[in-house]
Amino acid sequence: MLHAYSGKGGIISISCELQDNDFIITIRDNGRHFDPTSVPPPDVEAALEERRVGGLGVHLMRKLMDDVSYAFDAEKGNELIMRKRLTKMKEKP
Repeated sequence: MLHAYSGKGGIISISCELQDNDFIITIRDNGRHFDPTSVPPPDVEAALEERRVGGLGVHLMRKLMDDVSYAFDAEKGNELIMRKRLTKMKEKP
């Protein structure tokens, strides 16, 4: 999101919904085309001194969500959909 509008600001739409047992977050913007699913995973085993600063947002998104999809349309812009399956809490006896 930081780079979508090259620091000039812009509109970002975020919606959240519960669909059966899935929590779905949809992010839309008309900023620069960027496919987060194409970003290679970082080397989290490397020493801290050897790692670059930042760049873990996509990694965390992949680790925390069950499904991540991305689409770009020249008229509609970028659409990122993240899905997290929720488990039902067990009732206490």
